[in-house]
Amino acid sequence: MRLIPLLALWLFLTCPSALAAPGRELNIIVGEWPPFIAERAKHHGPVAHLISDLFKEAGYQVKFHFAPWGRVYSLAANSQLYDATAVWMHKPEREQDFLFSEAVLQEQFVFFSLKSRQLQAERLEQIIGLRLGGDIAYSYGPELDKMVADGKVSQQRVTDVKQNFGKLLRERIDLYPQELRVGLAELQNQLDPASAALITHSQTPFLRNDSFVMFPHKMPDSAKLRDKFNLQLQQAIASGRYRDYFDRLAKGEY
Repeated sequence: MRLIPLLALWLFLTCPSALAAPGRELNIIVGEWPPFIAERAKHHGPVAHLISDLFKEAGYQVKFHFAPWGRVYSLAANSQLYDATAVWMHKPEREQDFLFSEAVLQEQFVFFSLKSRQLQAERLEQIIGLRLGGDIAYSYGPELDKMVADGKVSQQRVTDVKQNFGKLLRERIDLYPQELRVGLAELQNQLDPASAALITHSQTPFLRNDSFVMFPHKMPDSAKLRDKFNLQLQQAIASGRYRDYFDRLAKGEY
């Protein structure tokens, strides 16, 4: 009858974490952004996998909730149901609603176009007067966003990447700005090979950008969670483990 208490005491003395209560579950709201974050991908994709593992190392479990990008921001900022949202480009106005983590992902945005059009889109000044596609709730960096606001280019935004490529193929838009790996993944996995073969992309990124996990100001633990997450992220980068997630993506493991 004394075996269990003695075993518990031994575990506590030799490995205190063995009896520690599991950390609370964090609810993180995200949008579909394959190959980095995708509901049906293994571990929900490499970025979701990285975020989940970093929080696990900090003592938390993570549950991802998927919603259309157009709703993700407002739900995370206002509903008080979600501990964080991922991943987002930094914009000063977003600091009114969120705390930002350190950079989780480095992105390269290019212009996708039809090969037959032979459009030159290596520099922003080359796209004046053209029709752009776009994704709802995306920012494409301050320079391109300002060009749209000033009417130098027009932009038609829709809800997902596949719709944008469909509009490009039907020549309803001239260029589709998108993160390089996101666009290539869509061409490979969602379009038929004949259609994908009609599309090319610029070779020079018009935007090199960092993306972040955002923690809502309205949630009381946000600063603590941000700090714990940043510590684990720094350690993963220093040890080389961070790079493993993207090496596995390149090998097709997600």
